[in-house]
Formats: sequence, structure tokens, C-alpha cells
Amino acid sequence: MTYQKPVRFFFILCLIAFAALNAVSAEMPPIGQTKTSPSAPTDGGISADVFGQKGGRYHPFILLEEVYTDNIFSTKSNTKDDFITTVKPGIWLAFPANRERLLKLSTTTTSPGGLNLSRIKPEATRRYQTYFLYSPEFVFYNSFSNHDHINHKAEALFQYNLNSGLSFDLIDLFNDREEIAGNGVADTLYRHQDNLIDFISAYTTRSEKLKIQLTFSNYYLDFKDNAVDYRDRTDNTADIAIFYKFWPKTSLFLEYAYSDISYDSASTLDNVENRFYSGVNWEVTAKTRGTLKLGYIDKDFDSDTRSDQDDFSLELQTQHNFTPKRALQLNGYRKFHESDLSIASSYLSTGIDVGLMQRFTEKWSGTLNGLYEQNKYNGFDRDDNLFGIGPAIRFEAKKWLIFDLGYQFFINDSNLDAYDYKGHLLFLRASLSM
Repeated sequence: MTYQKPVRFFFILCLIAFAALNAVSAEMPPIGQTKTSPSAPTDGGISADVFGQKGGRYHPFILLEEVYTDNIFSTKSNTKDDFITTVKPGIWLAFPANRERLLKLSTTTTSPGGLNLSRIKPEATRRYQTYFLYSPEFVFYNSFSNHDHINHKAEALFQYNLNSGLSFDLIDLFNDREEIAGNGVADTLYRHQDNLIDFISAYTTRSEKLKIQLTFSNYYLDFKDNAVDYRDRTDNTADIAIFYKFWPKTSLFLEYAYSDISYDSASTLDNVENRFYSGVNWEVTAKTRGTLKLGYIDKDFDSDTRSDQDDFSLELQTQHNFTPKRALQLNGYRKFHESDLSIASSYLSTGIDVGLMQRFTEKWSGTLNGLYEQNKYNGFDRDDNLFGIGPAIRFEAKKWLIFDLGYQFFINDSNLDAYDYKGHLLFLRASLSM
């Protein structure tokens, strides 16, 4: 695919044209927010979630974004800067009609099972619900047109809830995309496909005090480049959790999960994980809700050439609304990841992600995200500390038209100088939905 200057001029003209649409008085749905990583501009920072919120079965959308970054491959030396243009159309469908996007998940290639944080099953509000989404993403580089590419994303969900207290929840997430090497050394993109199938079945007693939940998932990862195809693998996970509601808005639970992680070619990396947790779910008031679980992970490799690991683990997902105009989101985790280096077995990742949201007026709002992550590799003497910060401001011209302007700074501090890197990123985004 060849990038041409007219594409950028067309993109800028689109932004101007969309701004002019303020004069149109159509009543259309607002747009939410997501966040992305510094190395993937179209998915990172505090970004617009281009999914409509108004009731309906069919919801087309489009996102237009311009990014400038001074280190597109997150490398220490020979850094490269560039402008990156992204055009992301798509459509999602809901039957029965629904006013908001039902899946807000993204997969992580190094996380066992594909998800960095647990999927929390939503409370049943209808007898059944189906949801489908497809979105291609056209990415153009100004100076490095050889990296122009198209990503694809598809999502599906089916929920069914019985009056007896039994419920079923099935999702499928598929991605065909490119991501930077992200190791601080290689200045290239690697293409991969990944697919997650996740099934949750839960039974809640009539008193609603006791709930038993079973989860089964399959995650498949396939890299297209020979340099990293040793990372190809299939993860199968089974999970059981028992919840007891001690107070009207608070439940305690016990959880056990077993993951079988099987590599296509790098058989010495085959391993199983046993995870044991106890935790609490709370929604004490309309202002505060969250999940906290603490436990222990044992990672056992099939090969004697790899060192087994065990450590304590935690996961936190919470949000607190200080006022109707100010909120704080906090996510924390400590878990093992599959290695992104052939010479390492895995790594222990400990991280925290904080987001502060403030609405100034009906149309103007701002966000500030902060990230810290520590990664300690097993079988290779490498320890990384990743820091990131990203302020952004949002203008809601109309409920169906939103502009975002944001900045990100990220730095990786490693005990091995070759893996150090830092960068700055500035983005402007227009999001439309129906």
C-alpha cells in the first residue's frame, strides 16, 4: 500500500467539514472513551470510543486520527519520527436494540488466555442479547509508507438468562493486526492474528446470596513473521469461582483457574498455570464499585530446561465518582506473562494504571492517565520499568461528533541499556457515530 500526500489533505478537509456540521441539529448518540498504548497511537492514550449510545439495532461509526510521534518503533538509538494517519470505519449491530457497546475488551498477546484483566460478567438485564461488530483500520505512514497496513477487528457476543437463575455468556474477539516489535531494539512491525473465545456460565440462587460461576476460554495466537513465529501458541483455560453476598452490595469469593499453554514450535515453553484467589466485589454506593482479588500463581514448565515460577498475584479494577463531573479509575495487577523474547521463559509483570476524568462544561472535558509497569524476566537478566503519562482534552461538538486532542510521554528504564527507550506522541482525533 502506498501513502500519498492527497490522503492527508483529504483527512484534514474531513476534519474541517465535520466541524462545520455543528450547525446541523440532528439528535444522535454520544461517544465514550477508551485508552491505548504509546506504541500503538490509534489505540492508545485517552481516546474516543466510537460506538453510539442511542437505542437501535444498527450503529455505523468512523474514526479519523492524525498522530505525530518522535519514536514510532520505541527504540533507544536511531529513533524515527513520523506522522501517522488512521481511518477506522465500522458498524456494530445489537438484537434486541441496545444503546451502548456491549464489549469493551482488548487482547494482549503476552497474557495467558489473552486478557490482561479478568472479564467481569455483566448483571443480567434481559432474557437474551446478541451483538456483532466489524471494523477495518487503514493506517498510513508519511515517511515510512512501506509500513502502511490494514487491520481488522471483529467481535461477537451472545447472552441468555433463565428465570431459574442460570445464565450463559459467550464472546468471540478476533484481530488481524500489526504491532511494533516493542522490545526497544527492532524497528519493525510484526503482523499477527489472534482469537479469543470466552464462555461464562453462572448460577445464582433465589436468595441471590450465592453464585457459582464457571468459565472456559480458548486463545489462539499466530504470527506471520518467521522472526517471531516461536511465539505462536494456544491457551486453554478453565476457571471456577464461588461468590457469597455477605452484604447487600458486597460479595466475597474464592476462585481457582487452570491454564494449559501450548506452543506450536517452541515446545520448551509449554507450561501450565494454577491460579488461586480470594477476593471481594463491591458496589457500596452509586459512587464506588470495583473488584479486588489476591492470590498465588504457580507456573510449571514441561521442559526441565526452563525454570518454574511461583509468586503472589493480585488484580484490582475499580472506579470512584467523586462528583457527577469528576471520577477516578484505577486498575492494578501482578501476574506472569508469556515472554516476547526467545531467550526468556516468561516475565512477572506488576502494574498500575490510573485515570482521572473531569468535565468542565457540557461540551468540554479532560482526562489524565498515568501508567507504571515493572517487568522481571525469567531465564534472562532483564528488568524493565515502564512509565507513561497522557493528558487529553475533549470537545463534544454534537452528541454524534467528538474531537480529542492529547499528548503522551512514555519511558522504559531497563537494567540493560539496549532496551531503554522514550518517546513523545501528540494526537488529534474526530469520532462520529450513529
